[in-house]
Amino acid sequence: MWAGGRIEFIQPLRVGGEASRVSTIKHIEEKHGRTGVLLFVTVQHDYLQDGQLAIREEQDIVYREPSPPKASSGEPLVAGDWREAVTPSSTLLFRYSAVTFNGHRIHYDWPYVTDTEGYSGLVVHGPLTATLSLRAFCRANPQARLRRFAYRGLRPLIAPQPFEVGGRISGEGQAELWAGNEAGLAQRADVQFD
Repeated sequence: MWAGGRIEFIQPLRVGGEASRVSTIKHIEEKHGRTGVLLFVTVQHDYLQDGQLAIREEQDIVYREPSPPKASSGEPLVAGDWREAVTPSSTLLFRYSAVTFNGHRIHYDWPYVTDTEGYSGLVVHGPLTATLSLRAFCRANPQARLRRFAYRGLRPLIAPQPFEVGGRISGEGQAELWAGNEAGLAQRADVQFD
């Protein structure tokens, strides 16, 4: 399960230039929660061009014992400076799985996700939700130059149920982003920008 992540934008990647990625497991920790044993793994990805670090990404992944999915966060959506509606389709989820090389069946295999995993439908990728949230920020603030982006999943979003992404400027060079629907918040994020 994707729990969250952080991205640092150090310098722009050049379109058409050769790039490489170096991935490193940074941290592994076992915890015990309400649903049983949880294994937290943090993976760092460094994206380089011409030997120079351009982007650093950390991904927080949680491996857990099977448990019923969380249907509601209990936290309502907050008012923001911008909002965008999203209706996730099975085609969108399949394409995002393909472009990110994500083979987890919860995103594209209806019988598996409903019968085996116990979800009510296809699960929207946490990173897709984060991407849509950041895109909404960029559309609302086209002059902003991204520096850091951090996000944390609170509960899954299920396709084709509509959800919203939005946010607000929270201070000089800072914004709070969110995603969710009538069942409450599903993801929180913070952006630092110039």
